[in-house]
Amino acid sequence: MSLTITVNGVVDSSLSVTQVAAVKQSISLSPNSVSPVLKTTLTITLESSYPAVLKVADLKVTLLSDANSTFTKDLYIMSVDDAAKAIKVKFGGAVSGSYHISVWSTQYGKITMNNLALAVGSSITSIVPLIGSMYGGTLVTITGINFSTDPLDNPVKVGSNYCNVLTTSPTQITCRIVDIVTPAALDKQSVLVFLKTSEEAKCTDTCLFDYVSPSATTTGIIAAFDVAS
Repeated sequence: MSLTITVNGVVDSSLSVTQVAAVKQSISLSPNSVSPVLKTTLTITLESSYPAVLKVADLKVTLLSDANSTFTKDLYIMSVDDAAKAIKVKFGGAVSGSYHISVWSTQYGKITMNNLALAVGSSITSIVPLIGSMYGGTLVTITGINFSTDPLDNPVKVGSNYCNVLTTSPTQITCRIVDIVTPAALDKQSVLVFLKTSEEAKCTDTCLFDYVSPSATTTGIIAAFDVAS
């Protein structure tokens, strides 16, 4: 297709444009669900028939919000693998919500976003147990998605009391409620998982912990000694 350019009355028809018959396709985005506050490497895979050699300088990758059309955020392209038609980019965080990744090529223009949906957020799916002593000490297991592997990234509180994180993985946190000097109110309290203290994980199930009086009591102590004593 010939191209005619006119600038200040000067006409140039020496250029031509090759029109691509079909829009280039994206195949997948991995992972497609990330924490809003943790830096994550995303891998974008294009169709194997993508004709151009992938080069960082030829590409632009942008994060677009599904809820806010004015929100755009350029993502850093870490590397490309032409053999696998893969692009690695760094996601630096965003407010929880639904997004799409836009890929633009200087040679072929915009690549389809059909398979590049990105869910940003963290959530709690279950808490075990949901009842414990008003004096603290209960070991609590929290299951969910997009937690950190660093115990310092996801502080946990049960009501107004901290639950010291013992272990943490992307899908599970175990913590022990601190010793409570002033006994907690005998009532249900919200369990909160903070995402680097800037946001709370969304609760998708029952997230109320019930402080109760201990069921076991001490009625007396009897001294006893064995032969070795």
